[in-house]
Amino acid sequence: MPPVSHPFKQGALVILMNYNDHVPPHVHVKYQGDVRSYRIEIHTRQWMTPGKRLPSSLRALVESWVAVHEEALLHQWNRAQSGLAIEIVG
Repeated sequence: MPPVSHPFKQGALVILMNYNDHVPPHVHVKYQGDVRSYRIEIHTRQWMTPGKRLPSSLRALVESWVAVHEEALLHQWNRAQSGLAIEIVG
């Protein structure tokens, strides 16, 4: 799963996107080495279940970051679905 961005301090959180992942368009958040538990929809910024909850301050940061970069993330989602390389956002 390639990174889409490292928007937060020293890689504490990494935003990732799978090639050929299931809909709806979403990103994974790697936190404390766990990449499977934290997924957020790009359009709605709703956290997908099942999953663990990030600490509230980190949830707010990720939600804001996704909102600001929604268009670029959706562009990368379309690239990934087409088998094209994902580019870093942000």
